[in-house]
Amino acid sequence: MAAGIGADGELDLERTAQTLRESEAEIIGLQEVDVHWDSRSDFENQIEHLAEELDMEAFFAPIYSEEPEDPEHPQSEYGLAILSEYPIEAANNYEIARLSTQDPDPEPQPMPGFPEVLIDVNGTNAWFSTTHLDYRGDPTVREMQVADMQEKMAPHYNAMLVGDLNARPDADELQPLLTTFTDAWEEAGEGDGFTFPVGDPDRRIDYILTSPDIDVQSANTDHSPASDHLLVTSTVTLNPVNATNMKKLAEAFAEKEAFANESATRSLLIHLTTLEHYENEKEEEKLMEHMEGLRNLLNYQEENDLITEKAYNVLKADALAMQEER
Repeated sequence: MAAGIGADGELDLERTAQTLRESEAEIIGLQEVDVHWDSRSDFENQIEHLAEELDMEAFFAPIYSEEPEDPEHPQSEYGLAILSEYPIEAANNYEIARLSTQDPDPEPQPMPGFPEVLIDVNGTNAWFSTTHLDYRGDPTVREMQVADMQEKMAPHYNAMLVGDLNARPDADELQPLLTTFTDAWEEAGEGDGFTFPVGDPDRRIDYILTSPDIDVQSANTDHSPASDHLLVTSTVTLNPVNATNMKKLAEAFAEKEAFANESATRSLLIHLTTLEHYENEKEEEKLMEHMEGLRNLLNYQEENDLITEKAYNVLKADALAMQEER
């Protein structure tokens, strides 16, 4: 959102809020967000302002946090943010490789500013991330960032990744992402989908990517004076969590060596296979009994260091969602 500064070079956060309101987006990923950063944005807490204006929940993920010269003033921060009409149940600000713009002679190093949130969309879990990749012509840092993001993002059902990737769709460094996710524009957009620069766009560098299980109905771009990029929106349909997809998630975690040993992997997959059988046979009572057993098994594995924290949190969240949907 270029710190609320539009294509005309003018700071106008109300214009940004109006643009987002008119888009009717229910979940929004923002880059270049200032929170008491400096005079260019009047030292305002921009994400707090937008969340209040739009009546949405928010999660801010700073890249930079600097102590103010005046100890009575809040920290100066700059980063990315997520807005949601739905409850944000959990959130993380992950580190990925970056070249600091605050260092005159930077070297790639892990830095925060890659937010991922778990959102309860009317009882269905959705995982939403936003990112802003390196802008430099040399793709080396972007390659590192893509690798870091894929390491941080666990296999998720109903997952979305949005943001400014600063590279065209045919860029080699983006191919690991584009083979893992569905590109919403390729799925449902019309035309070239160029997003930058806003005055006369000639390249597509802004994306909405979804996990393959999500149904993409539409993808659109829209000019707005509120940004130097075109706004990208998409309408998608999430799918309820079920035993079959939880089993696929567990198998994907196993490939990432998220379990301490083969016994832990096997016991979880056997349990999920049993759940899948009862779900297919519509034996709800037995299904719910074994769902409680699944939660106990996950807790046991977590307490005994048999499962990574990430795998535990994802599978537990889906198990709870599956129970609540019944």
